[in-house]
Amino acid sequence: MSNFQATVTLVAGGTGGLGRAVALAFLRAEAKVHVTFRNQAELDELYRAAEASAIQLQGHSVDVTDGNSVSQLVESILKKDGRLDVLPY
Repeated sequence: MSNFQATVTLVAGGTGGLGRAVALAFLRAEAKVHVTFRNQAELDELYRAAEASAIQLQGHSVDVTDGNSVSQLVESILKKDGRLDVLPY
């Protein structure tokens, strides 16, 4: 059992570069991972890279520079998963 098993994580910019690596690491640690993205093709590639862990992955097309959009995203995650445990930056 990992330290992140069953935790709920949100990775902003989770489909490119460092964010992608962070999202995949949390998925390997058995966390449920939400990512924000701007490019659907990059999100699709992340799902492919996640393989069996993709069931624990959910993408959100959100402008993280818009406070209202971020608030709505967090509310959505809390409504769906009941909590948000990790927000790496």
